[in-house]
Order: sequence, then structure tokens, then C-alpha cells
Amino acid sequence: MSGGRAGALDGDLRLLVCDLDGTLLEADGSISDRTRSALGGVRAAGIRVVVATGRIPKGILSLVRELDLDGPQITMHGALVTAPTNGETVFASTLGPEQVDELLALAAEIDLPVLLCYPGGFRTNDLRQEVVDLFVPFNEPLPELVEDLAALRASRPNKIAIWTGKERYQAALDAARRRLGDRYTITSGDNRSIELLPRGVDKGRAAGELARWMGLSLEQVGAIGDGTNDIELLSAAHRSVAMRHARPEVQAAADLVVPDGVPDDAASAIAVLFDGRQPFGKGATS
Repeated sequence: MSGGRAGALDGDLRLLVCDLDGTLLEADGSISDRTRSALGGVRAAGIRVVVATGRIPKGILSLVRELDLDGPQITMHGALVTAPTNGETVFASTLGPEQVDELLALAAEIDLPVLLCYPGGFRTNDLRQEVVDLFVPFNEPLPELVEDLAALRASRPNKIAIWTGKERYQAALDAARRRLGDRYTITSGDNRSIELLPRGVDKGRAAGELARWMGLSLEQVGAIGDGTNDIELLSAAHRSVAMRHARPEVQAAADLVVPDGVPDDAASAIAVLFDGRQPFGKGATS
């Protein structure tokens, strides 16, 4: 869909929630002219655009300003729905002291670096180079090194992340699921870390909270995404599109998938979302 095809847009949708890394952004962190044009067409049709990301608010501030996105955005995998420009907050969820204790014990058990994540930054007990490398592409501040994270048990982080690297990701994920069961949301934005939030907190829940704040329902929400942390968002939205490069379980959560023969980018996903081509995803067997 080009920026001039506002007439093709689905009249029922009033909010478009877009994953950031791997969806709106190119591999180098830029936004293509195609995607800018597609977003312009959506906004010209009176549909609000927001981003949904695992980043903290500060990590998307420059992008929000660049795209002139006003109001609250979905950050920290849905644990915080807030406006990076002025702090206006719609929804916030934090981890209590006993939850922090349990998650720090999990990190110690699997012997991997752990990060406590707050709206303004991060605290960690291990600032090895691989941990530093997690932050370089995302315009986020490097974590503060803290010798005893247990001393911060009552500091109410929004989420806790455990760095795994790609090689240990699946084993760490399996260990977290065995130990924690369904008491937490366990997700990942890059399959190099597992991220732990209060139970029931995810991008899908956050999209619902934002929609209600806007006077809308999820029946008026469209979504595009590509990551494990987008599954609940794609499932919750009235209409959703997964990127072609997304993992199979992510594609299965969506109504549609960016088809072969077109660029695997946000502009194509928006075109598919509003033109309704190639119906498979939720409940499909293909």
C-alpha cells in the first residue's frame, strides 16, 4: 500500500500497533521510504499508529520524534504503556520483592547474567561484553553494575531479563518454564535472552489497555510483528500480519503472513493487513 491509497484501508480499524525491531526497522535500524509512505497512508486515513517494543521508553524517544508519533507507546514487552516524550502513562506493571527473589534464584541456578529493567535504565551483576552488545543497537543506556542485586528486591522493576546467547537460549527457556510454570510471562525479543514479566503482562494485554484508554476495543486494533514477544499481540488484535521471516509459531498466531514475491518489510505487511490477501495464520494448517 502506498501513502496515497487511504481509500483501501479497513474502515473498522482505528489503531495500528507495529512491532519495532525486525518489523518497522530495517536491519541497520533505519526506516525505509516504503515504510514511511505506508505509515503516512495509515495515518492519513485517521488510524493512529503506535509502536510495541521490548525497549525502555528512552530507547524509542528519537524514533517517536522522527515519526511524529504522539501519545503513549507500548514499551518493555507491554509492562509499560507510556509516552516517551512526556511520561503520560496508561498502564504499568512491576515485579514485587518475592517475584524478584524467585527470578534472581532462577538466574543463579542456570548461571547466567541477569538484568533488572526499569523505565530509566538497567541494573546487572555481570557486564560482560556479550551483555554490552545487547544494548549497542538500541540507543539504550548501558546497565549499571551492581554487586548485590538482591539488595534491589523491593525496587519494583518492570521486567527481568536473563542473557543467554543464542547457544544457550533454548536450554535456559526450558529451565525457566520448568521452574516457573505459568506464574510469569516468559518471552524474548531476540532469542538471545529470556525476559520475565508478571503473569498476563504482554504486548497483547498492553494493546487492549491502550485501546480502552482511547475509547476503542480490540476489534478496532490491527497489528504487525515478527518476534516471539509479538505472539500475544498478533493473537489479540482483530486483524494481524506476521513477517515472512518470523518463526513458525509467530506466523501461526497471525491472521496473515507477508507472502512471497513482495519485500518482507512493514510496508508489505501494512498492505496485506488492509488489502486482506493470503489468508492463513490463526487456526490454519498450512
